Amino acid sequence: KKENPPVLSEEEKTLILNSWKFIKDDIAKVGIFTFIGLFESHPDIKHAFVSFRGLQPKELNNSSVLRAHALRVMTTVDKCLFRFDNLEKVEELMKSLGCRHGQSYQVVHQHLDLMAPHFNYAIKHNLKDQWSPELESAWDKLFKLMIHYMKSGM
Repeated sequence: KKENPPVLSEEEKTLILNSWKFIKDDIAKVGIFTFIGLFESHPDIKHAFVSFRGLQPKELNNSSVLRAHALRVMTTVDKCLFRFDNLEKVEELMKSLGCRHGQSYQVVHQHLDLMAPHFNYAIKHNLKDQWSPELESAWDKLFKLMIHYMKSGM
């Protein structure tokens, strides 16, 4: 059975874009925070990254390799946000990314599902008082959309 991708309302898109203005200045930090949280709660995933094996959290925090990967992930988020009006482009981008992750990095669907909660936590940590249940729901839906297309590309 083929699932339909989540659909973001105009209000959700606006919430995400407005919060992104504040997050964007610290995207590397948010990305690193996301991955460190993911690796701490799911150490098995860290081992899928050859460059991160054996690194302690403090070493990860200062890792140029992790910083570069986090920036690539955050740049992908940025690209998706500014393609809201052309979801075919979001689909194309994320399917291609899913294909690369599935073929070159042996990422499985379950790994993708683990990212959204850690990303939301990193955003919440960054936005502090600006965070709301509506904003969390909107970001969660965006990640479900991105992951939906990544999985279909795998």
